[in-house]
Amino acid sequence: MAQSRILISEAGSSARELTPDAAQAWRWVGWFALVLTLAGLGDWVLAWIPLRLGAPEWEFGTIVSSFSGLPLVTMGFAGLLGSAVARGVRWQVLVVASVLLVWALVIIAATVIFLLDVPLALGSVEGPARLGIIKAILKTLMMATLFGTAYLVGAIGALRRSKRR
Repeated sequence: MAQSRILISEAGSSARELTPDAAQAWRWVGWFALVLTLAGLGDWVLAWIPLRLGAPEWEFGTIVSSFSGLPLVTMGFAGLLGSAVARGVRWQVLVVASVLLVWALVIIAATVIFLLDVPLALGSVEGPARLGIIKAILKTLMMATLFGTAYLVGAIGALRRSKRR
């Protein structure tokens, strides 16, 4: 039995390979990150419309639902910031850092509203439904803490980076 061999020619393999292009790759990451960001922000905006501030049930449910969508927005922000830093586009780093600061403030404000609604939410349910409310409260507070902190740290780091030449 003859031993089979696979021959690979040098000339043929180069036709199937791409030349690495980090700048183009980071541009693509930036574009897809923008799509994620816009999808997440659209979801956030739709949750808040129509605005019914002052209605505790609406505030509680809207904030719980909005904070559940933060991972998508955050993946978008991370991709946009990573793309801008990797490509050295200072104005984009500054824009993303500014947006992160604004979002950190939005999270803080929404968390304050949420905390004002927690006693009412806990007082309005008994039995098995109470466990669901408690889980929603814990999840929302966890998301507020994690993402609020991440946005502040990301914004501060990006602003510091943008000052370096």
